[in-house]
Amino acid sequence: MSERDDRAKTPDRSEDLKDFDRRLSEKIARHREKTQPETETSNAWSVSVKYGSGFAGGVLVGTALGWAADKFFDIAPWGMLVGVILGFAAGLRNIMREAAAANAENAATAETTGCETGAMPGSDATKED
Repeated sequence: MSERDDRAKTPDRSEDLKDFDRRLSEKIARHREKTQPETETSNAWSVSVKYGSGFAGGVLVGTALGWAADKFFDIAPWGMLVGVILGFAAGLRNIMREAAAANAENAATAETTGCETGAMPGSDATKED
């Protein structure tokens, strides 16, 4: 028997391999879709927690400093009142600073993706007429 006869008897596996590769790629894609976190929801949640904790932190630190001033200088309740007001202002400042940073990041992302500011990639605002 010659080498040419052996090749003729061996079935062609390239179609089987292509089919296997296609099915494997589809399965991997379905698995990734199932396991990927919902970035839009988790991103909104993390932003809201960041803003809330920044504000609460400012108020709590202001209140604590006001309470310490009351105890140290014996000026109750004025130290705590001033501390709460300053803490409220510091909390608002934290929120404004974080929102400005998020807005700048959003504008930079929109610039690189060609979206309008505030539009998500793939939305109607990104499509040209």
